[in-house]
Amino acid sequence: MAISEKGIKFLNDSLDRGRPIPGQSLTNSPEQPYNWESPPEFTNPREGMLHVFEALTVPETVENVIYSLGDGIGVIDLASITLYAGFLEGKWNPDLMTLLMEPTMYIIIALAEKAEIPYTLETGERSDIKEMSPEKEIQNLQSGINELDKLKKQTVSKVSDQVLPSDIREMVEEVEIPESLLQKKEPQESQSLLDKGE
Repeated sequence: MAISEKGIKFLNDSLDRGRPIPGQSLTNSPEQPYNWESPPEFTNPREGMLHVFEALTVPETVENVIYSLGDGIGVIDLASITLYAGFLEGKWNPDLMTLLMEPTMYIIIALAEKAEIPYTLETGERSDIKEMSPEKEIQNLQSGINELDKLKKQTVSKVSDQVLPSDIREMVEEVEIPESLLQKKEPQESQSLLDKGE
């Protein structure tokens, strides 16, 4: 069967742009499958939910989630990114990923309410985002952080036991939000191999 000029042009364009050739994935070695081609690490929704909870409550991740929510990124988008990354790592299959969507959203919402950060379900939903001075922004964040302990029990009681088990809600209570999300971090020494050693 002859390949048309259009087909040859498509292949050349694909190669020039660094795209894989159609069907290339079918020629990969069976001994080295992608992570998502292997059996998933989690098949039980409860175990998957605990893994998601642990991943989202790492202090650096909590900061990033709160910053993202404050910038208007939607809860659905953050949950989707978290779960899709787990799928690519081979943590779960698409079916379990779908089952984990709602509990993941509730975990993100609980973190947002605990930090008193306004959130939206979908990105671009908020029209009330206004520019404010850095001093005012710091003041708002500090006042929100100071109220976290007062809202701890109130936030956890809002989530249904059917969606998020009580033991995970208790773990959310124990998550510590850093004292100041705007606190300057000390510059780290460069670990680059390209730095000149003297």
